[in-house]
Amino acid sequence: MKKKYFVGAAGASLALWLAACGGSSTSDISVLPKDTQENVARVLWQTQYDESKIPADVLKNLYSPKNLPAARGARTQKWLDDLMANPDSCSPDYSDRYKALKNHAGSLSGQQAYAINLLLGPDSSRGYQEIPSRIDFSFPADDAPQNQYQVGWHFFVGSAYAQDGEEYGVQMMFWHYAMLPPAMAKAAGLSDLENQALELHLAVTRADGRHYRAKPYVVTGTTGLVQFSEAPFHYVQGKNYMRSRQKDSLFPIDLRAWGQDEAGSKPVDIGLNIGLSQTKGYVLNGDHGLSPACGGVGTLYYSVPNLRITDGSWLEVDGKKVQLASGKFWYDHQYGTGMLPEGNPRSALVRAYSNVNPFKQPANPGGWDWLMLQFDDNTEMGLAALHTAQNAAFYQQTGPNPPGTMTAPVNGLFIDEKGETHPVTGQAQVSEWTRSTVSYAPYDVTQAWYPNGVKLVFDDNPRIPAARRVVHMDPIVKTGQQGWFAMGLQYSEGAVYLKNAQGDKVGRGFLESTGYANGNKQMLKLAGIPATSEMLGLLEKRKLNPSQQAACEALLEKNAAQVLEEIAQCKGI
Repeated sequence: MKKKYFVGAAGASLALWLAACGGSSTSDISVLPKDTQENVARVLWQTQYDESKIPADVLKNLYSPKNLPAARGARTQKWLDDLMANPDSCSPDYSDRYKALKNHAGSLSGQQAYAINLLLGPDSSRGYQEIPSRIDFSFPADDAPQNQYQVGWHFFVGSAYAQDGEEYGVQMMFWHYAMLPPAMAKAAGLSDLENQALELHLAVTRADGRHYRAKPYVVTGTTGLVQFSEAPFHYVQGKNYMRSRQKDSLFPIDLRAWGQDEAGSKPVDIGLNIGLSQTKGYVLNGDHGLSPACGGVGTLYYSVPNLRITDGSWLEVDGKKVQLASGKFWYDHQYGTGMLPEGNPRSALVRAYSNVNPFKQPANPGGWDWLMLQFDDNTEMGLAALHTAQNAAFYQQTGPNPPGTMTAPVNGLFIDEKGETHPVTGQAQVSEWTRSTVSYAPYDVTQAWYPNGVKLVFDDNPRIPAARRVVHMDPIVKTGQQGWFAMGLQYSEGAVYLKNAQGDKVGRGFLESTGYANGNKQMLKLAGIPATSEMLGLLEKRKLNPSQQAACEALLEKNAAQVLEEIAQCKGI
């Protein structure tokens, strides 16, 4: 049974009074859930929660009514009630799942409520900003977090070279999630920023050494620890930040973050203070930035490759400050609706079309492999291999032996020296695997097998130099580079060497793999819900029942011309 959090009126008043005075007492700490205390401490660069070291304005927000567990539980229950009262047409029935979740949602920490969001069905895409069928980006305005959409992230990865000759792979990401549809959040008295859960992902890997990764630190906007301002871009989570140096451009940008790797016998401090300058323009992924867009769901996605480390940048690893001499990074900004959980199209006809077809053929599982390549000749590639039903035998494997050799179609963009983009296709082959054995409370070992290197073989393309037709991506460490999202999904993300067919190093890149571990038990744990067989059964994917199937097929037949017209508007599929 999950722990219940409760505060009486007297306790809340005392907490608010103490916060206003700039202090607190240990008797009030029980008002805040333990996971909230830990996350708040970590984003403020504390190893333990200590209210005497927390600014008065932060304490005031922490103890404000909208940030307390009872209010958050009430908001979550209202969202579940709304989903049950207003189900999507031509969509499986999830009311039994929502009733079960509601029974555990009376009092929630921010992380618990966030995990529950990821346990919702595809009808949870309703009410968020919809993906357009055409987009004209405006930079740097669109670099801002787009909080009206369901999910989004600002992502920086790359390879850095220290003055002492050591090489490091580095990741810093802010990942944000809108806890409620914006109109519902507004009705509950929340601003768009207060409605966000914001995670920090931080990892530093020493080549041929060890992968260091902090567990994800997540706080909600109601804590007051999530801030954003424009002109210049300044995105803040506690003491961690991404901050532009100029008002009219995202770049140069300064990244600052701290965390602790807790996977070993003792905690290891890691941190970064990195400046990045721009050498190439923005790259629109998918179909002119729609990746994909269909029936109002999908993502908007663009990148900036070949970012260069500026003077004065450094890393921290286990108490040692490492001065950096050079490095090359990559920036992604992606945001959308209906991605996590996989969401229903908001168009009724496209939704019917999408949900009728899986009734007749296996649906593709969730997950992907993302491959970033930055060559020494100042050309780059950004590629993706979405998971398919044909390769289902390679996903979520936890047996004693690796899965074997997987081949998957891959596509994306080749970026030439001038920054011009060219579509590329090919095959990704995985024959080496690594088993995830990492854990740190509250995240449990998955034993899942992940790709531990990829061989890319590209189709004939006059834009790709012959020397780039075969590229091997070999991790800079062989022990795995896995981590978690704060709602419980595991993924792998780490730096790789790029090698040609002869085995010569020709650049550096990053390999990202998702969907290889089943996250249902972990998400239930983080939500404070027992992972019983009954509860796990409620989380299984569903199809339309026979009567729904017949009704939706009739709807499609009646509106056949309009269905074709709307499907034709889908982009980046």
